[in-house]
Amino acid sequence: GRPTLPLRMVTHNWSNLFRDLVAAIVADALGEAEYRLLAKFMQTDLKQVQEWVSRRGVSERTYWVCAFSVSQHSSICGDNPRGEADPVTRVVYDV
Repeated sequence: GRPTLPLRMVTHNWSNLFRDLVAAIVADALGEAEYRLLAKFMQTDLKQVQEWVSRRGVSERTYWVCAFSVSQHSSICGDNPRGEADPVTRVVYDV
């Protein structure tokens, strides 16, 4: 890939299902106001969801997802036992 600015920033709640996080992102990309029906389709007919995404031409939309982008373990727990570093700058995270 190449460095790309995201169109949207997405946060999450630790008590939510990962499926619902992904369904909410897909719903946003498709212009849907609600994610629950997409979450159901993701479980029962994923090929249909993929077809909708392809047909509407939204597969290239970019999202910044905090769960993937921030080392939340080291920032929440106040420790960086494995010496994790920023993947771009390679600077070890301060705690």
